[in-house]
Amino acid sequence: MATSGTVGLTTVSVQDLIDDAARASGKLAEELTVEQVQSSKRNLFYVLSSIINKGIQYFAIKKTVIGLNANQYIYDMPVGSNDALNVLYRQMERPAGGYATSAGGTVANVYDGDTETFCQQTSANGNISVNYGASNPIYIGSIGILPYVSGGGSATWTITYEYSVDATTWVTLTSLGSIVVTDDEWIWTDIDPGENVMAYRVRISGGATLALREFYLGNNSREIQMSRLNRDDYTNLPNKNFTANQPFQFWFDRTIPVPSIYLWPVPSDPFIQMTVWYSAQIEDIGALSGELAIPDRWLLAIESMLAHRMSLILPAVPLERVKYLEGQADRNFNDAEQEERDKSPIYWAPNISVYTT
Repeated sequence: MATSGTVGLTTVSVQDLIDDAARASGKLAEELTVEQVQSSKRNLFYVLSSIINKGIQYFAIKKTVIGLNANQYIYDMPVGSNDALNVLYRQMERPAGGYATSAGGTVANVYDGDTETFCQQTSANGNISVNYGASNPIYIGSIGILPYVSGGGSATWTITYEYSVDATTWVTLTSLGSIVVTDDEWIWTDIDPGENVMAYRVRISGGATLALREFYLGNNSREIQMSRLNRDDYTNLPNKNFTANQPFQFWFDRTIPVPSIYLWPVPSDPFIQMTVWYSAQIEDIGALSGELAIPDRWLLAIESMLAHRMSLILPAVPLERVKYLEGQADRNFNDAEQEERDKSPIYWAPNISVYTT
């Protein structure tokens, strides 16, 4: 028997999903007006936006690393964040090395541990490097830059991290691309996989001039889980501005336009991080010719749910078909959701300490 011999090459566009959902509703795809296609596209967005209310979608779990600032206790989450799943306090070691700047400025200011000082280069497209020595290669797990922007505003930089085995030839470690940086706000990037090499550098391009308060290359990270507070517990704290080296509790404020994390105690160390694993909204629909950011195992469920939605907005769809499509949507969603799991062992650990002496 001849088979294709391939996996993962079949693509289903947004237009394909709308066309198939229309047919399931008893309409030919060719019958759809431009207004009905646009309405169907919006309803597809409603479907994707709503499934996050029914469980954690493992394909939409993301991680962000947030650099903490001394005396700052509120931190915004990335756009599209829905809920915090794991929040961890992270400390790292900072290996000593020889720092150099290619375009002027006081390079010692980027590793002096003082966030008030900065290295302002004097020409565009420069870099700042650190050399650990040929006999002392270092594996760096996370890189942080603390930008300096004159006047305390924001700027657009194109940033690339590079490594070298000889401090002469440089290879791209990771590219951040064009990003918006804000004065005195950390940008942390976890490096995975990394390299065990003697030298690293941060390079700016696109005609911008590099200015950093700190350039932090860290390894040997240690992460400690933080405890979640509910709104009542957080608002009832008698001293919300109490400071400590390590924040160990947080309240996740699910507000708009983006959720925020409130830390307690308030961090006092500007060289620590917070790692957050969070559930995120599925990517926007995009063009009709594009694909959805979902795994193939969800395609039938999404198409069935869209067909039911379309049966409610398209004219003259019999009530019997609407009810049938609703049943199909519920069944196919349940099948997909039951498989949305990581299949790891479950451990139950009842806590009865409050009932014992």
